[in-house]
Amino acid sequence: MLQYLLLLLLTITTPARMPAVPAGWNAGIYVGETASGLPLIEMEADSIFRPASTVKLVTTWLALDVLGPSYIYETGLLADSSGGTLYLVGAGAPLMSAEHVEIMALETAAALNPDSRWNLRWDTGRFFEESHLPGWDENDWGRTYCPPVEGLSIGDNIVQIIVSSVGGERRIFTFPDLPGLVVLDSLAVGSITSIRTSIDGWESGPPVITLSGTLEANSRTILYRPFPGPPSELTGMLADALESTGIEIFSVEEGTVPDDTNLVRTSTIYSAPLFVLLSSMNKWSRNMVAEMVLRTVSLEAGHLPASTGAACDLAGEIIGQLTPGTPAGTIADGSGLSRLNGLAPRHLAAILNDGISSAEWGVEFLATLPVNGVDGTLRTRMGNLPPGSFRGKTGSLNDTSCIAGLLRTSSDMQLTVVLMLEVPSGYTWTARAWQDSFITWLYENY
Repeated sequence: MLQYLLLLLLTITTPARMPAVPAGWNAGIYVGETASGLPLIEMEADSIFRPASTVKLVTTWLALDVLGPSYIYETGLLADSSGGTLYLVGAGAPLMSAEHVEIMALETAAALNPDSRWNLRWDTGRFFEESHLPGWDENDWGRTYCPPVEGLSIGDNIVQIIVSSVGGERRIFTFPDLPGLVVLDSLAVGSITSIRTSIDGWESGPPVITLSGTLEANSRTILYRPFPGPPSELTGMLADALESTGIEIFSVEEGTVPDDTNLVRTSTIYSAPLFVLLSSMNKWSRNMVAEMVLRTVSLEAGHLPASTGAACDLAGEIIGQLTPGTPAGTIADGSGLSRLNGLAPRHLAAILNDGISSAEWGVEFLATLPVNGVDGTLRTRMGNLPPGSFRGKTGSLNDTSCIAGLLRTSSDMQLTVVLMLEVPSGYTWTARAWQDSFITWLYENY
């Protein structure tokens, strides 16, 4: 009771010089004392806004609750000796690497007869085929923040393209070495480097990336681009690695693992624990990781094939349970890229408060969040505050800027802070500066 009275007194006496919301912006604000849940500042706290990447807080909560912080993805290679076929089975693991492929090839070669001959198939049938989600702008598909979502992936499904004109001869290198990728060079020599890319093959066929524009003489530039067909590219990489060991691969195609108990597992790729993947996801806002984690929730909840939609329904149920009486929001994906997402500041505040209070995984939930002045998307923000004063998740679209997290103030109070802004297109950097000034004001006055 005493704590409630002190908070009430503080709410009344705190200076009212809160940073004003600029004209023409729509703002949703919730600030509350974390432990008690007492609201201190509310502005359109029940209104629906686009959450952008702050929706990853919902994905994190759901993943930790359904899967647990120690969940491990296991991507297996199975051998059917009677049919002469190897099956690479997609587990939905994000961030698999070229090194993983090499290790799988070596372990498999050691388990098979030398110089044997096999067909190689990939099977992603446990996941609904949907490489891009409703509400994703097709104009974004060629950008690094919008890679395809697949049951088998290579890293973030991003290829590095190195273009060089050093020495007078144009050379193009790619990493990882994708066996099916075609890079078409339509560049011209120019006084500046200005390279455009177009990507084909999203629906069918091999991935094709066309480079056009100009490349300055005797220069080098590096591009990062998403590519179509990660399952076939990953399996092709595995085929090349197997052949380097002396195992001959006849063909590489999509297939279905037969219902045969005599299949032998020749190798397994184990992922990092889930809380490590979630930390990478939240600190650097890795969208493909968020989407595969969300589909994994659907898979482990018993949906076959697993789908984003089924997991979004689960998320909606949880939000409804945590915020009774608040208008329902909409969850359309796990990353926040979809413009169909809609949440209220109170929704995100409830997810934060419930997440950090979990006896099973609250510590891991908090540890996944970027820290002001230290790491992730907050490493260059709020540097005027002591490092670690604020932990939270950011989110931006071209007309949206959000931040939601936990603030330890100068008087050692812990506040839950959610700021959701819809701004004129191109004003997101200005919006971030306003958010930082607002959080600084909270730090100094509470």
